[in-house]
Amino acid sequence: NVLQVDNVKKMHIQNAKLIGQCMAELRAYLTMGILTDSFVLDNRHDLLNCLRKCNIAVRWRILHRRTTNSLFHEIVCATASEVTADPKLQGAFAVNDTHVVSLLLLSSQLEMQLKHIFTQLLEKKESIWISCRSKASGMMEDLAQYFEGDVTLARVSRHDGLIDWFTSMASEIRDLAYESGDHFTVTGRKIQLCVQALEEVEQYDLVDRDVQVKTFLQESRDLLLQMARAVGINESITEDIKFISDISYGVESMKSYVKIIHSRISKDPSNVNLLQGFFLKLSSSLDGPVVRLKQLNSPKVERVTGYYSSQLVAFVRNVLEIVPVSVFGILVQISDIFERRLQRLPLKIQGDKLGAFAQLGERYKLSMMAHEISIFADGVLSMDNSIIGGIEINPRQLLDEGLRKEMVRHVSELLNNLLQFDFAADSETVASITKHQAAAMRSLASLSRRLEGFQSALECIEDYVSIHGLKMWHEEFSRIINYNVEQEVNKYLLKKVLDADSAYQSDIVPIPRFPRVQNEPTCINFMGRMVSMLIKITDTQYTTFSIEKSGWFMSDGTEVCGLKTVSLLRQAVGVYGLTGIDRLLCYRILHELHRFVKFFRTNVTKQGVMLEQLRDELYPEWKTPNKAVSIYASASKKAEMLMLPMLTCFRRIGQAQLLRRMIRFELGRCSRIDAKTLLQSVSTLNASILSSKNPFEETSSSDFKKYCDMSLAVGLGDPLQTVFMATDPLEGLPVLLLLCVIAYVPKLSYNPMFGSLSKNKSGYPIDGWPLIAGISTLLKQFHPSYSKSFLAYIGQFVRVSIATCFERKQGVRKDVASQLTEDLRSILVLVDQFCDVSSIPKSALYEHIPQYLMEMCSDL
Repeated sequence: NVLQVDNVKKMHIQNAKLIGQCMAELRAYLTMGILTDSFVLDNRHDLLNCLRKCNIAVRWRILHRRTTNSLFHEIVCATASEVTADPKLQGAFAVNDTHVVSLLLLSSQLEMQLKHIFTQLLEKKESIWISCRSKASGMMEDLAQYFEGDVTLARVSRHDGLIDWFTSMASEIRDLAYESGDHFTVTGRKIQLCVQALEEVEQYDLVDRDVQVKTFLQESRDLLLQMARAVGINESITEDIKFISDISYGVESMKSYVKIIHSRISKDPSNVNLLQGFFLKLSSSLDGPVVRLKQLNSPKVERVTGYYSSQLVAFVRNVLEIVPVSVFGILVQISDIFERRLQRLPLKIQGDKLGAFAQLGERYKLSMMAHEISIFADGVLSMDNSIIGGIEINPRQLLDEGLRKEMVRHVSELLNNLLQFDFAADSETVASITKHQAAAMRSLASLSRRLEGFQSALECIEDYVSIHGLKMWHEEFSRIINYNVEQEVNKYLLKKVLDADSAYQSDIVPIPRFPRVQNEPTCINFMGRMVSMLIKITDTQYTTFSIEKSGWFMSDGTEVCGLKTVSLLRQAVGVYGLTGIDRLLCYRILHELHRFVKFFRTNVTKQGVMLEQLRDELYPEWKTPNKAVSIYASASKKAEMLMLPMLTCFRRIGQAQLLRRMIRFELGRCSRIDAKTLLQSVSTLNASILSSKNPFEETSSSDFKKYCDMSLAVGLGDPLQTVFMATDPLEGLPVLLLLCVIAYVPKLSYNPMFGSLSKNKSGYPIDGWPLIAGISTLLKQFHPSYSKSFLAYIGQFVRVSIATCFERKQGVRKDVASQLTEDLRSILVLVDQFCDVSSIPKSALYEHIPQYLMEMCSDL
């Protein structure tokens, strides 16, 4: 008969009334200044009854809102809108989840405060007893002395009876002791008798007429009552509160109230102060599954405790997540003000224009936002460290981790959204390259402003939330860059680095992953898209590189990628981004080198007989062979099918190396300006390592990696001298490189505007410097004898070309002679620039090509 609709409705109404009554009592008790020690001692039973009623109301409401009976659910879970539509229910008694959460938070706050107060009272119970006893006995002695009539200004005659009475009362009070082994009830009765005696002594006419004596007696009675309250305190009170506040029945239901808690905190940040009591209340849920295992001395106690503790800590993180989310939401608004509204103050400003830079309205908004952030942070920072199970929860650490999580999410989304470049495969023309380059620069400039605004906002609020904003920014931004570089590198690796194995991914502060964009399906993330953008705007088919001007230029002299571009790239993604791009370019180069070695061993070795024959015909290199022209022509024709793959490989490697060279220059320039001390320290460290006898024995591999990373960050070293791999010798490689040079030098000519070799025909995928840098990088992977052999073959070819040129100059047409002269000049420029980028001294070049021939070439 209990589970009837009328009975359920009746119990629902009773519970609703109880909730209202409990809310009123809780607000009264939690008013600041009410819960003092004396108030708690005087109203101990009322406070415990209030806690009982609150937990009874919460328990009934939480459990019965999970009912599966539709009729009962309609009654218990009624809201205001549903009540007005249903005449069976009374709107005044509609209780929603918000009311339950409010009661839960307020009651847990009262429980926490009472636990704290009673714990403190238990700790200082003895000191309270001794202090009150000494004061009360002292007052009795003062009164006995007062009635002797010898005190100055005391207008009272001597009364021996009162003197003896107060002296004996002082002695009796001094003899009170709760540690004597007597039950506290016996001690309490003794105190009660003393209080009664002090009340009765006031009936004497001599005492009743003296206000001062009555005041002393009242104070003495108060001290005795305080002693009685103190002696009645024991550890059973905290145990009672623990049993009353148990919420193990509703742990699963708490997950459904997280959104309501988040909503309350978003509307009123001061509600964060109520969360610590709520978390401590939830920690009692651990006792249920663990207590029996402890009683049985089960070996699985630690494992079970660890499991439930981790679940509870995860719930705490989920609840507190709203704080960093709200803080970072305000932070985004602050960054927007820094980025778009606040004017930058110049170094010097005229006094009459100072008002224009004040921007009081914007600065007032900043101060209001900072104040709101401080309220959010104050609630978390005011929490004490709590131990749940075996896990210690540090609120400051949770706030720091939450802010890092939100920062990583926002910055990752920003990098992913802004670093998307529209390079359509069917629209790669000179005009489209220029257009897309301008759009890419706008994206980088916008990203630079947004990230600078974020960084400024973090520095602005770091004191309010007690964090190191700049340190957090650099740590998390570097982690984002390194993680995305690591994932982008996976496409070059056979053994992929998964998130579980990544040193940069974290479960607490995860770095989000985004799907690939349609325009760049081969790129995994924004780091790959940035590298792809640089590769496309510096395509050798449309641009020419000038090492003197440090940039790529269109045929009309328009710069598409130069030092300004790399500087803008640094402003957008920082030093971490530039080093990440450098790392991706290294993997791209290594991939191309492996492809070349594989190509050589699968295709070139088939021409091994031809290369061996050509090498024998050209031996010795210092001598001009007979019929050299026909030898070169025949070998070039036989190796014609090998040239285009080699050209593609060399220009890709050279293009990446030249980009690395510009990145290294930008890093070095910034370090000389912003980090002089670090630059000098790393340079000194590098020199000391190189000068040591056994650097590999004195320094571990991990330290070497750190040194290399620091050297890269400050821009030390020449990327063109990098050794990427160790491989077996490739027989005939210098001869094959000679044939490649012979095949493609006629397609290049010296351009004085750029100081480099440029393509004769627009649209052909060849450029002088990328070709030279590619060949130089390839030869760096082998023994230096390969480079010497290559120079020897080039010198031999130059001597043959000069001899042929002067022999035919008188017997051929002027246009043919002019072409021979231009090709000769191009090859001399190529070999001269090859020695420059390979750090080969000119003396080594002059061993194969006399200096006067180089000077003669400059006059041709």
